[in-house]
Amino acid sequence: MERMEQLPQQSVGYYFLRSKDVHVEDRRAFITFFIRLTRETSFKKEEKKQTRIQAIWVDIDEVMLGHASEKAKAMLNGMQRYELTQNVFYSLCQLSKSCPKELFYNTPYHLKSTSKKFIT
Repeated sequence: MERMEQLPQQSVGYYFLRSKDVHVEDRRAFITFFIRLTRETSFKKEEKKQTRIQAIWVDIDEVMLGHASEKAKAMLNGMQRYELTQNVFYSLCQLSKSCPKELFYNTPYHLKSTSKKFIT
């Protein structure tokens, strides 16, 4: 009997990562925003889990603290990571094309979230 090669089992996850940090350079305070949309494909190969991370969209922005909106100043200094459904992920991809700065302030509908507060 001929043995068929088994294909690796895969899972795909969709993620939105957002971070905000305040820092001082030359006695001036700045806010740095970073956001990223990723698709993560995990599979087992030779009994080891491997993950391929594909950045679909990335943006970074820096503003002087004095010029930032109250909404921006009030945001948590830290990082939030959201696990999304495929539909929400692709909706955010569309939003990134038309209104990319809006993603800095949106909290998407998500399945799970984690956050880390930055030490200030």
